Amino acid sequence: MQRLALTAKKLKFDVKQWTIPLFVVDAVPGPRVTVSFTKGPNPLIDPEKKGFVEGLPIPPNAWPDPKPDGHMLIIDPKLMISWDFSRVQKLENGRWKASRIDVWDLKGMGMRKPFTGKTWWSYGARGSGMPLIAGLIRPEEIEAGVIHHALVFAAPTNRKSTVSGGPKELCAPASRTDGSNIGPDTLPMGVRLQLDPAFDLSSIRLTKEVMVIAKAMQEYGMYNSDSTHNTFKIYLQNLGRDGGKWSKMDLSSLSLIPIERFRVLKCEVVSKS
Repeated sequence: MQRLALTAKKLKFDVKQWTIPLFVVDAVPGPRVTVSFTKGPNPLIDPEKKGFVEGLPIPPNAWPDPKPDGHMLIIDPKLMISWDFSRVQKLENGRWKASRIDVWDLKGMGMRKPFTGKTWWSYGARGSGMPLIAGLIRPEEIEAGVIHHALVFAAPTNRKSTVSGGPKELCAPASRTDGSNIGPDTLPMGVRLQLDPAFDLSSIRLTKEVMVIAKAMQEYGMYNSDSTHNTFKIYLQNLGRDGGKWSKMDLSSLSLIPIERFRVLKCEVVSKS
């Protein structure tokens, strides 16, 4: 945590970029589109290696995050299925293309075996391979005054290996890592942090919105899901260019939560050369 604090300085958030737009659909009667892979296909949804997937329930009003990761999330709460996309773009002919496409059973475990797939990008749409819905904060939760799940974060001090030239290392629920740092003071992908429950939140001037988030950090913690260059951040749903409901909420005091008061919870580190 000391190394993270020195590198990132403070905890941040994004709501208009570098995060995840979410679209809820009824896939059975809804429109279906074709999405082409710009990288190798995911064998889960393109076992014949055609290079494209037909019949994905992307609604006409869907759009990806504007930054290069281009994440987008589609959820059908009736079927309990989610579709994850990265570097996704809509083409002039109405088709879409994406570097990665994944599908998750929301009744399942929300994780895969470590180092699943012959290549690191075969499964999952984010650096850890975890689902995009995992840990995502929605404005309705803040309005309700309580978050009933763990959060996720991205960090700049993510681990590649404990020693130079050593094997890649991670912890469940991550199934892969894009960490580039070396050393035992780095964070394995998938590791869970917890804001010390003994830390008195009333000792810092948090807004009511951030208090909801901080309490979830104390009760459930948050999992390491992605890598950044120098930012320690949590994920809030992207509601569009104007920020949507987020523009009416005060999240500025999130930066007051001291990084040093987070602790790293024990996890089983898995390695692969």
